[in-house]
Amino acid sequence: MIKDLLKLFEGDPTQYLVTSLTGEVTERGKREAECITIHEPVTEEIWKNHIEGVKRIGIRPEKGDKAKWGCIDIDPRNYSNYSSKKYIDLIKEANLPLVVTKSKSGGLHLFLFLKDWALVTDILEVLNKWNNKYFDSDEVFPMKKAMNMPYFKADATTEHGYDDDGTPILLGRFIEIAKAKIKDIEDLKEFKLKEYEPEFEYSKFPPCIQNLIREKWSGNHRNDILFNAGILALKQHEHKLSKEELFNILKERNKQFFAAPLPENEIQTSILKSLTSAKEYSFKCPPKYGALSPICNKEVCKNRPLGIGAEAPDIVNDFKDITYSRDIKSIEYSFNLNDEFITVRPEDMADEKAWRKRLLNYKIYWKTLPRPRKGPSPFEMLMSHIVMNAVEDNESKWLDVLNEQQYDILKKFFEDHLEVDDFAKIKDGFVIMDSKTKNCYFKQVTLKKFLTGKKYFNTSKEAMKLLGCKKLEYHEGEKNVWCVEMPEFVEYKKVKTKPKQEENKLSELDDEYHTGKFRT
Repeated sequence: MIKDLLKLFEGDPTQYLVTSLTGEVTERGKREAECITIHEPVTEEIWKNHIEGVKRIGIRPEKGDKAKWGCIDIDPRNYSNYSSKKYIDLIKEANLPLVVTKSKSGGLHLFLFLKDWALVTDILEVLNKWNNKYFDSDEVFPMKKAMNMPYFKADATTEHGYDDDGTPILLGRFIEIAKAKIKDIEDLKEFKLKEYEPEFEYSKFPPCIQNLIREKWSGNHRNDILFNAGILALKQHEHKLSKEELFNILKERNKQFFAAPLPENEIQTSILKSLTSAKEYSFKCPPKYGALSPICNKEVCKNRPLGIGAEAPDIVNDFKDITYSRDIKSIEYSFNLNDEFITVRPEDMADEKAWRKRLLNYKIYWKTLPRPRKGPSPFEMLMSHIVMNAVEDNESKWLDVLNEQQYDILKKFFEDHLEVDDFAKIKDGFVIMDSKTKNCYFKQVTLKKFLTGKKYFNTSKEAMKLLGCKKLEYHEGEKNVWCVEMPEFVEYKKVKTKPKQEENKLSELDDEYHTGKFRT
């Protein structure tokens, strides 16, 4: 058996590790250990001491740029609550040639054994492909460090292997299974992965949701996690879920995901309310929600159909209190960045050069965001986030501004062009007001001429829309007439002429006016 182990786990011929448990346990339930590197080759005697419980050893798989074995290291979020059988069942269902052992810390090691030495890059290509699809582990070997070997103190070990049904096995049976699963690297490159679908569209889910389906969460931030479950449900159903349907999904996820589920009233009053009032449906992810890092894999998530997709860079979290204010001609975005209140216009957001120039006015030097090999520009995603998340400035409401500008423009337009009830003049460039309805009628060319040289609107079509004008096919015998309701600023009354002063009539300025008025 020792020779078999020496051959199966053949690796770095120049060194190995000796590890010992410290007796300490982390908050997650992981057992801590201390390691010492021994610069000697691994021999049968060293493996014998390992199996007998004298010295626990760890081996690096690499010999130069090649290796004969690899491993996916499953490091659970909570060692006391996770189920090893879920992983074993997954491996069996997907028909993966992996041999499962329990690690010294209480997690799992999923070993792959090869017929001959293979390039490390080829081994990692295969294992990372499996890991990204099924396990989402943070550590895949070879990774230039040693891995602790199974079956330390084999007669009474806790670091044993499992068969395909999840039953713990003795060392001899482990070696039999490992030999039976040895593969050629070239065959593994062509290995067709089976779909593991414990739920509909599971393979499209973000890694965080897949992790929660495999293993219950026993930490905090349950609200954030359940919010993400709601976002996934909305994406799956193209945002067509009723409030009641979404609530029922959240209740089921609450039971499925958490060792200690949230009270139902908290789901309804907090999470459901946030989801149904959200302006932009996006997942809560690290670094802003750093506590979710153990279940998150952003790079994988970007390529999942129901994942985050392309997203704004992490610096987006530095932008606070994003608002916008607009008028007929332009829009401004305001936000707090580096304790500065900053206002930008669309021309400042056109590219990073213009953006940098604008921020220099606030003594902020903007560094160019690194561009990925594929996908949208991070700068464009940042600008998109600012636009989508901006809320209207309460002190400068669009409708208030629009009403004020409509009033001002129409007042100037009517002052120069208005006639009352004389519809024959409409073709001569006049605005004709119907004295009964207070509606005003005019030709489009009349408004165009008025707007010429004035920087109110980009186009006459935009002017008609924003001023509230409506087109009429016919009115008072005229074709293609436009109509707008008279604002309240004008009251048309007939002007009363000042009565003429009677000729030769005395006034108080005349001496004769006072004659006889005062007598002694």
